[in-house]
This record gives sequence, structure tokens and C-alpha cells, in this order.
Amino acid sequence: MEIQGNRSQQSREWIILALLQLMEFTPYSQLSITEIARKAGLARQTFYRNYQDKDDILFDYLCQLYAKFWLLTDEHEVFHEERFITLFRMWKEQAPPSLLTNISNRDRKIRQIIFRSLEYSIQELSRTQSMEHKETPTEGLYYYAHRSLSSTLHVLLIEWTLHQFRETPEEMGRLAYQMTSSMRALL
Repeated sequence: MEIQGNRSQQSREWIILALLQLMEFTPYSQLSITEIARKAGLARQTFYRNYQDKDDILFDYLCQLYAKFWLLTDEHEVFHEERFITLFRMWKEQAPPSLLTNISNRDRKIRQIIFRSLEYSIQELSRTQSMEHKETPTEGLYYYAHRSLSSTLHVLLIEWTLHQFRETPEEMGRLAYQMTSSMRALL
């Protein structure tokens, strides 16, 4: 069973790499599963054992990327200013050029997946905080605060990318922290 898990993980890594490489020359919305599987050196059947569609690949990749970003700060407060600064710093330094190119080409699907993955990652961070503090967030307010925080960070990341990272990651992180204070208070 261990070998099967390793093969599956390796297949997922090859699929992610193939997608990112193909996005360098072809807009995301024009890529097909066949092209991705071929570039990964895998059969379509193997692709579908790992992902439902190409959106799942990008979602999985981005969630992994955000999780790595979040771990780079040692802050006890989940939504500390330093965590926001790290998000912007790492986005600028580690987001694949092919992803940034597709953002610059204003691919709406890419933006939707970035939002979904960011929202999921923030929700996971919020759960961590809730478990640590044994809090039960107010369901309605929590939902809106969570969505608003995700939306704000999403817009800032996209616009900052479109403006070719004019501001520093520190400036963007501080701005995000200030803009989201009321939202974070409810999380």
C-alpha cells in the first residue's frame, strides 16, 4: 500500500509540474486534460485517479503553496501582521511565472481558483485558531468575515500582481493587515 501511495504522490507532482509548464506557453483556459497527461508522461486514466479536472490540479497546488507560506511564520496569532507580509513576500518570490502570466492575461478562471484556494487555506488557519482557543465562532458573522478576509487578500494579490509588484511585500502585508482588522476580530 505504501508503494501505491508514493506512486500516486509522484503522479500528482508530475501532473502539477506539467500544468505549470504548459501554462508558460498556453493560456490556462485553453489547456486540455490530454495535453496535461501527455506532458506528465501519464495515461488519462492515471490523471483521473488523481484529479477530477484541471481546476483541481491548480487548486491543490495553490493550497499546498499557501500552506507552505503560512508555516514560514512562527506567530501564535493566526492572522498576525507578519503572516500577511510573508504571504505577499512568498507570492512575489515563489508564485510560478506561468501563473503570474495567466493572471496578467486576465484569465478569469485562474482568478476564481486563486480565490477558492485562498479561502480554503484561510478557513484551515481559522480552524486551527478555533481549536487552540476552543472558540465557537458565531456562524453567520464568521461566514461573512471569512469570505470578506479571503476576498480582500485575493483582490490585493491579484491587483498587486497586475501592477507588477510596485509596492513592497511589507507595504502590502501591512495594508492587508490594516484593511482586515474588523474581519479578523470575528475570526
